[in-house]
Amino acid sequence: MTDPTNPTPPDDSTGPPQPSISHVAGPAAETNLVGEPGPAAPVKRSNVRAWAVGGIALAVALCCGGTVIGAFNGDESKVTVGASSSPVIGPSSALPTTVAPTTAAPTSAAPTSAAPSPTKAAPPPKPKPPSYKTLTERQWKLIAKDPDSYLGKTYVVYGRVTQFDAATGTDSFRADVAHRRMAEEYDYETNTILNGSESDLDNLVEDDIFRANVTVLGSFSYDTQIGGETTVALLQVDSIKVL
Repeated sequence: MTDPTNPTPPDDSTGPPQPSISHVAGPAAETNLVGEPGPAAPVKRSNVRAWAVGGIALAVALCCGGTVIGAFNGDESKVTVGASSSPVIGPSSALPTTVAPTTAAPTSAAPTSAAPSPTKAAPPPKPKPPSYKTLTERQWKLIAKDPDSYLGKTYVVYGRVTQFDAATGTDSFRADVAHRRMAEEYDYETNTILNGSESDLDNLVEDDIFRANVTVLGSFSYDTQIGGETTVALLQVDSIKVL
């Protein structure tokens, strides 16, 4: 026997009853509206809880998705703004640069001249041969008086050899000298010492009459055979000829 207040749903042999949203009721549905006690209508809480959890999850997902999308849109706008302030020119948009041709004339290195060969130094000019002056009798007497005053002077003299032996040596001799060739050998009066090279004096002996080109060397002192000392003119023989 069935209760008329709580009718039993007809048995559907085709499958379980489909839930209906209109049958879902909160806790107040358990109480009878007329205040009469009676058994509460059976409510399938598992389906309601599943739907509630699904709705919450969907709401959370929508909130999170909106935040992410908003953040992405904000970042994208920043990137776009930054990119618009400094446009990037790609390789294809770069203008080709042309190098202006140089108009300067090519510089050519100046040919290096070969180093000049060292010029041979000209030999020093030969000294002019001295000129030997002839003397007067007076001029010769002045030289014989003070030969040091005529040092280096060159003259032509004549004389007679008075000593040319081992005592005088082979390169010097003593002679009586005059300003010219005298008629007699005893007319040569001035005692003189003459020096020269051995080759020039090789053929000269005592009593020879000679003509000589000489240079005045000054005065010369020597000891005499009698124990005294005498000072005479000293002449350098540059050339000599036996007369």
